[in-house]
Amino acid sequence: MIRRIFLILLMLGFFLQIHPNSKLSPWVRMIMLEKAMPLGHKKSVKMMERHDMRTTVFIRINNITEADAVFAANDCMVYDRQGDICIVSVPVGNIEKLASMSSITRIEANKSCNITMDTTAIVVKASSVYNGESLPQAYTGKDVVLGIMDVGFDLTHPNFYNSAATTYRIGAFWDQLDKDTIGSGYPVGRDYVGYEAVLAKKHSADGLMQTHGTHTLGIAAGSGYNSSYRGMAFESDICAVSNAISSNVSLIDSADIYKYTTAVDALGFKYMFDYAERLGKPCVASFSEGYTVGMDSEDSLFAAYLQQITGPGKIIIASAGNESQKYAYLPKPYGKSSAGSFIFSGRNDAYLIVQSQGRFQLRLQPYAEGWHSLDINSDDNTLDSLAVYATPEQLTAMAFRYPSSFNDGDTMYYIKISSPQPITGAVPIAVIVSGEDAQVAVRTFSSTIFVNGQGDSRWSDAEISHNVHAPACFEGVVAVGSTIHRTGFTNYLGAYRDYTQAGRNDGVWSVYSSVGPTLDGRIKPDVVAPGNNIISSYSSYYIEANPNASDVNSDVEHFDYNGRTYAWNANTGTSMATPVVAGAVALWLQANPKLTPDDVIKIISKTSRLPESGMDYPNNKYGHGEIDVYKGLLEVLNLSDIKEISKNEASNVRACFADDGNLCLSFNKAPNKTFSVSLYSISGRLLNKTIFKGNNSTTEYRVSVPKLIDGVYLVQFSGASFAPSSMLVRK
Repeated sequence: MIRRIFLILLMLGFFLQIHPNSKLSPWVRMIMLEKAMPLGHKKSVKMMERHDMRTTVFIRINNITEADAVFAANDCMVYDRQGDICIVSVPVGNIEKLASMSSITRIEANKSCNITMDTTAIVVKASSVYNGESLPQAYTGKDVVLGIMDVGFDLTHPNFYNSAATTYRIGAFWDQLDKDTIGSGYPVGRDYVGYEAVLAKKHSADGLMQTHGTHTLGIAAGSGYNSSYRGMAFESDICAVSNAISSNVSLIDSADIYKYTTAVDALGFKYMFDYAERLGKPCVASFSEGYTVGMDSEDSLFAAYLQQITGPGKIIIASAGNESQKYAYLPKPYGKSSAGSFIFSGRNDAYLIVQSQGRFQLRLQPYAEGWHSLDINSDDNTLDSLAVYATPEQLTAMAFRYPSSFNDGDTMYYIKISSPQPITGAVPIAVIVSGEDAQVAVRTFSSTIFVNGQGDSRWSDAEISHNVHAPACFEGVVAVGSTIHRTGFTNYLGAYRDYTQAGRNDGVWSVYSSVGPTLDGRIKPDVVAPGNNIISSYSSYYIEANPNASDVNSDVEHFDYNGRTYAWNANTGTSMATPVVAGAVALWLQANPKLTPDDVIKIISKTSRLPESGMDYPNNKYGHGEIDVYKGLLEVLNLSDIKEISKNEASNVRACFADDGNLCLSFNKAPNKTFSVSLYSISGRLLNKTIFKGNNSTTEYRVSVPKLIDGVYLVQFSGASFAPSSMLVRK
């Protein structure tokens, strides 16, 4: 009775109607809730009133001719417009007014993303697949912009020069955490344009506490300065954006905290594409970050905006995430009376999104003496409303109810759970969904996971699925998972470390790599790539500030350059696999600058290596398979359908055109039997075929060919000494 009276009083006191709530994404609703709370309820509310806090959001407006007047009247600053979608900086206090306008159909944002890196730093030598050494020399990423948005950049690392460290390659850099915003045309931070300005910046604002971006950029585009750790597109132009993640919150003024959203991340992609467009070059953007997607986020304005800015020569590659070992999805199908699991966050709060067709009850059941359960009934809330529930022990839940944006007939619930103590299992809290006539799915997010059977074995219904991060889960964004090729290394201190994954190092799926499907049933990821034990550059500033950090102690090599100590280090995760794919796509864009995201997916689907037999491809573990750069190049150049041309890349021979126009061959090992050399044009026309009698002593051969125009040609090798193979050669 006491609990019931307490609940009724809370419902009467806190049942809020936020008009019109259906236009606001859950995170924006949460901001509105804080604005509506009495002054002094939270410290953040006081700061909001004092500073008139702003946030950066996507806004869809159905009458674009009115947009300028509407935004000006509400003190909004518009930073980009794509069709009917605008990215806008708006005072938090004006959101409700904007939402009430008939011309505004949606206001949306989410908290900024997090890096998708395994927490353990692991080091191993990179193979030629990673560093590009096995690729034809003509395809180095030249005349392609490799864009990367990440955190923790050491802009001075010699890896971002050319291989001789004589020419700097980062042409533009937007530091979104920069405090110097005078003259900036962006909602946060400022940008630096030109090699001298970027180099003078030295490091990103978070460069003393992060080095992730230094590493991923090296994988995608590093020159490999004085080492074998060359990146994929090592002659590409570079444009970088340093964004904000949750662990960077200490670097952000409290009055600016809501400025850093997924809308700002979207502007980061646009920044890289705009830079490439000014140079007249194609661009592939690598993004080793993401956030747990909500039930309606896959049809969000973020996704729609990215579809607007991508296209020919504008590709986004994003990491799928490292969530495959986390239970984040709890389904309750029709006909099943109930389903449940336990929540864990390690904090005093936890977050759920519920998707339902039909009436249901969601019970929060603590397994501790004296604790009461808390019931959320689907018919307690009207659409576009907020309800607050509580127990005498102050286990509370705030529930938003709103219609689904991508599945007609579904109702969504955004639920924040708060507990008087950390939700760790000391007091196990079960999430139990009931309603035999309802189909319900519950998704965790914001560091919340399910733990099956933690306090009661009956509640073990959560699944490892549906955990690919946004924006990787969006259509038109290439989602990357990880495979494992190396398991051990010797660090710079001489200690060998073994990181064996069930004894496998043959390109199978990495056990942490997130799996699909998406929440609306599409297969993701699209492709996998090596992500385990990838050596790349590490920040000198991070090393200096964190000399005893565990990842620094795992460096494979330290070296000095211009009076500073730099490192080669390795990490593991889909963060590392993503720039491998981005660098590969840069090589393809060099061959065809007009490739679209759909083209890239089609190339991947036709040319990827299938890591495990007996599986249907594509699937929600591997996508279409592991990327094959060489076969992809053949597909880009329209050579893959020529029957005479082998799909195997020639690795035991080098080929080049001499000054006299003839073709010179140099074998690593003398072919001792008869072999043939065929020369094809890019159109597939046979230009020349020569047969040689091999012997045990000759490794150098010359092929007399007709006079040829400058361009790219394909050389085919066949013979008893080796399997049929081919390579591309530029004249």
